Amino acid sequence: MELVNVDTWGSELIAPDTPRYDLMKDVRVGDVVLHWVGKNNPMRFKSGMYGASIVAGELQPRAGDWYGKPANTIPLTNYTPLPHPYLLTDLRADHQSDILGIKSELERDYSGRGKFTIYFPFQEHPRSGLKPNQGYLFKLPAEVIDAAPDLLPDSDWGGFDRPLIAPPVSGQNGVRQRYAGFCADPVLKKAIEVQAVRQAIRHYAALGFAVEDVGAYRSYDLEAVRGDEVRRVEVKGSQGHVQKVILTRNEVTNANEYAQTDLVVVAEIPWERHLDGKITTADGLMSVYPDWTPSPENLVPLSYEYFLD
Repeated sequence: MELVNVDTWGSELIAPDTPRYDLMKDVRVGDVVLHWVGKNNPMRFKSGMYGASIVAGELQPRAGDWYGKPANTIPLTNYTPLPHPYLLTDLRADHQSDILGIKSELERDYSGRGKFTIYFPFQEHPRSGLKPNQGYLFKLPAEVIDAAPDLLPDSDWGGFDRPLIAPPVSGQNGVRQRYAGFCADPVLKKAIEVQAVRQAIRHYAALGFAVEDVGAYRSYDLEAVRGDEVRRVEVKGSQGHVQKVILTRNEVTNANEYAQTDLVVVAEIPWERHLDGKITTADGLMSVYPDWTPSPENLVPLSYEYFLD
């Protein structure tokens, strides 16, 4: 269980690379992560469970940013919101004794055994009763879900036959970031892509170009025409800081063969996930590289095709 107090959740786990957050190292591909939004969140949502995701890849060491400091990240996918958030007040009314009973049994079985830490997500407050523990990441026993099944969206996640393996793609829309791992969340990935293209279209339209989105059938994203001038535009977008971008072979070929090719990179795109799972975005930081040709010394091969004899 993840306890968050921000408006972005469900795309990755992220925590500082310190011993306090070593529980990140116990997370495995295929694990189900439930997202509990704490009471001190900027959206003023009530404290409760809001949805769940699946771990889609291994821990990425120091691949994220935690208030300006490097942090470990774990990619998530298949975010599914609860039909209605399961609020703390309801959990107390419906299952407080069940959950605290599970906690007591774990403490009875493992107390005094020094190498064991329970990391239970809930505690009992002397006045208010059941409440989330202080911290970021917790181990949520299956017994808690059995006792309170409404904590988990309707799915078969608990009965995985095999782990879900993330696609071998780095970054949003092919962007590899300095401070974020690849985006395994397809909803967020698409939202970031659309936002970047939308900003690029506005930029060229303001310069007097007629702009067409050709990304579905060309090896570049936009075609911008102004009189006799025809520019091809490759667009990359990211929710984080961008240091590198991933290029396909066709994208490199197009840029090398067509002189009037521009590269547009939109970084640090803000986003927010809503109660129904939809994502809204805002303008990021846009950089335009006109008449761009990929420098051979800056191209690093990530994979090769090998033809068998």
